Amino acid sequence: MKQGTFEKEIFIRANAKTVINLIADYSQHQKIHPLIVNVERAKDEPAGVRRYFITDQLQWGPFKFKIKYRADILAVTEDTVHTEAYQSPNTTVINVTKVTPCEGGVILHETITLKAPDILFDYAFKQADQAHGEMLQRIKAFAESQDH
Repeated sequence: MKQGTFEKEIFIRANAKTVINLIADYSQHQKIHPLIVNVERAKDEPAGVRRYFITDQLQWGPFKFKIKYRADILAVTEDTVHTEAYQSPNTTVINVTKVTPCEGGVILHETITLKAPDILFDYAFKQADQAHGEMLQRIKAFAESQDH
């Protein structure tokens, strides 16, 4: 098993509530996450957890394939969203997103920690890093269009 962490940050001309609501509403994530092709709310959820099953469209060389995984929203506060995603084989993605008000908007800061088997780690880490970079740009565009 390998583990790695990356961080992303972006300024968004929107209020914190708009940004937090967007991040914490997985039904919106097909619009903002470049890999997601389907989001389903779980029928059975543990108390205090919003659970989803998400399908991503991935590509490895010439091969395109879909993976389905579980994503749990563990905590949402006025400035933080904490999520964990679990996919086979033995891969975990922990995301802590913090939204800090500042002059003219907010700073969105993501810290992503990925754990995966050695053979999959480099591919999974690169995919997550690229996808979250693009996702922050999409969150910015979407939130700024909603908030004005």
